[in-house]
Amino acid sequence: MFKTISLSIASLLCGLILCEIALRLLGWTFPIFAQPDLDLGWSFRPRVSGWSNHENTAYVQINRFGFRGENWPEQPASGRFRIAVIGDSFVESSGLPEDLSFTRMIEKHLGGCPALGSNRAEVLNLGVSGYGTAQQYLLLHRAIDFRPNLVLLVFYAGNDIADNSRILSIESQKERPYFIEKPTGALHLDTSFRDRDAFRQALSSDWWKRLVNASYLLQMLKQLYLGKSISPSAKSLQAAYDGNVNEGALFKPEHTELFSPPTDDLWRSAWSVTERLLTSMHNWTRTRNQDFALIIIPLPVEVLPTEKQRSVAAQKFGLSDLDYPVHRIARLAAENEIPFLNLLSPLRTFGDSRHAFLYGFPPRIGDGHFNATGAEVSGRSVASWLCDRNGKSAK
Repeated sequence: MFKTISLSIASLLCGLILCEIALRLLGWTFPIFAQPDLDLGWSFRPRVSGWSNHENTAYVQINRFGFRGENWPEQPASGRFRIAVIGDSFVESSGLPEDLSFTRMIEKHLGGCPALGSNRAEVLNLGVSGYGTAQQYLLLHRAIDFRPNLVLLVFYAGNDIADNSRILSIESQKERPYFIEKPTGALHLDTSFRDRDAFRQALSSDWWKRLVNASYLLQMLKQLYLGKSISPSAKSLQAAYDGNVNEGALFKPEHTELFSPPTDDLWRSAWSVTERLLTSMHNWTRTRNQDFALIIIPLPVEVLPTEKQRSVAAQKFGLSDLDYPVHRIARLAAENEIPFLNLLSPLRTFGDSRHAFLYGFPPRIGDGHFNATGAEVSGRSVASWLCDRNGKSAK
């Protein structure tokens, strides 16, 4: 009996080892990328790479600094024009392959910028999914350690305001630092998330996630348990076109309150904290002689192809002014002399002229994040703006 049991256990172990070897030979890995972070709430695990499947499946590599992309030197090499790009999932671009990501598109299109002369553009991707402006403000202090020539803050109008309020944040992302506006107008950093049960549980159970990442077989079981795909097959990356998409499949924005001036204290506070943080980031970098600029990303509903579709969406969801959130941020930037680019116009112009949806992957066309065409148009627009800006400053 003992011999039979021993042989059964040995056979099972051999089978598991063979499965693990086979998965590794196939390059099949779906790791857990996020980890709890005492300063930022969460961050990426350094030196982790594998398939990520949220809206789309793409291979993601996290470098030694805990950001997406290949390792870069701590200090820029001679002849490099280094740009550190801070933001959320739009910067991270986890639904796209690395060579089609938003930051890579900026780098690609800056390659021919005459204003840079012989300097080669180097664009660092410091985007982390779910980050709000408070986390981006704290991350700014890390970003300048890489000695960039320019810090670009990418602001997504769809949820960055809500992310600055503990009540308005989505449930799975509440364990993060927040800034609280005091009656005096001063901002106070609230790090009480460190003492909350959910965060303490995340810290104490992180050993299990590290164990899962150490085994491809456990990663497969994790995927099956979560009901997610175990096949790294990508969806279409390019834009879908008007006429091929059912108009009735319009997607409601995450926060309809964004499309008009706030009418309650909760949203007034979220807007106020957000605007104070943006101006504080600009002022903080200026005192350190660090160049800073703001990129504003519109919501998907704002750049639906054709005015007709936007009107239908506005009426369907009761949105009073589709452009209110991006125009308010742009006005704040202009009033505080913050260099900025509002991507609403270039994205809308391209989408209307081509009848193309620049956000979303099947089946959620026109929602979510940039598809490859959206990232290309945005990256090209940012690069053109930066090149023109550098050319003017050189005169």
